[in-house]
Amino acid sequence: MIAVAIVIAALSGVVWVVRAVQEVDIILSKGQGIFTYLQMISLGVPTLIAAVAPLALMIGLIQTINGLNEESEMVVMHASGASRLTLFKPFLAASLLVALLVYFLAIFAAPYSMATLRSFVTEVRADLVSIIVREGRFQDVGGRITFHVGERAPGGILKSVLIMDARNKKETFTYLAQEGAVSKVDENTFLVLKNGQIQRQTEGAENLSIIRFNSYAFNLSSFSSGKTGGLNSPVELSTAALMNPDTSSGLYKRNPGRFRAELHTRLISGLYPIMVCVIVLAFLGAPSSHRQSHLIVVAAASTTIVVLRGITIVVENGMASNPNLIYVAWAVPVIAIGSASLLIFNDKSLISQSLQAKIEAAFEAGVTRSAAFWTKYVQRSKRVEVSS
Repeated sequence: MIAVAIVIAALSGVVWVVRAVQEVDIILSKGQGIFTYLQMISLGVPTLIAAVAPLALMIGLIQTINGLNEESEMVVMHASGASRLTLFKPFLAASLLVALLVYFLAIFAAPYSMATLRSFVTEVRADLVSIIVREGRFQDVGGRITFHVGERAPGGILKSVLIMDARNKKETFTYLAQEGAVSKVDENTFLVLKNGQIQRQTEGAENLSIIRFNSYAFNLSSFSSGKTGGLNSPVELSTAALMNPDTSSGLYKRNPGRFRAELHTRLISGLYPIMVCVIVLAFLGAPSSHRQSHLIVVAAASTTIVVLRGITIVVENGMASNPNLIYVAWAVPVIAIGSASLLIFNDKSLISQSLQAKIEAAFEAGVTRSAAFWTKYVQRSKRVEVSS
């Protein structure tokens, strides 16, 4: 478990740093403070840990088994009459602890953190005009939207406001107003413009369409960088809300399959640590001396786990559009757990020591032939070139 914790911290730290670098524009271009920046990028950590925990468990189990083999402890255990179940019990306990952690993060912590992140982003974007946009400068605030404020008056009044909205590539809207002010209504934030006009330029058209107004509310909450899942995305909803969704909501009506897919993805997530445990033991649970190489079985176990996890990721992404894939998503870990457990209870390995020895001999022969080919042909051709 110490090894698993270290690997989780290392993998999460690497991915966290990558995300932190990608979001550094929150400080550089959006004008937010370092505390807000750290809060925003840290809210994705629960989802990140839930994703890397099974991989960390795999590394921890392999490292532990290799340590037991290096000290010949596995051989001693086997010689004293201990079966593979002796090793299976503590490893299963470790995998169950990781599974509980993954379930807690996927079912409770991750949805809450993503919902909090959406609120954070909404607040940052609400402050976009009232705090960040500077006087006399055309400033791109993301999403192909440009703001210009001529002057800031007392009371939060903005003078000479210009907004160019080019999010729709087929038509561009330009908002001009003498003044504006930020106003919040429920969870939405608006920039209320007064005494102005809206200019609409359609692609391919020569003339502008102009609408004059006395008051117009421009929705600032509609800004979205596409990184937070949008307003009330199924990723942000609680598990209880996914089990009993609001069928009258617009999000549910647009794509009810996303609710179903997100719910099953969370419920399946806790099976992956158990799948990792039994597959590792099915490949590496047999005793071997420190003189034997474990490269083949380690590579085989790692490849099997990565391939199975890759299949489940692809299937989970398709569950929203194809409900039948839900059965496949459940079947992959369940069948893998059942098959590997059967081998463990029968004290058998997926790769026997004799097969492992043959594979290692073939691998060594291939390396030897490659080295001989390099020496015979490549080095000789180089000597011929030098002599010429």
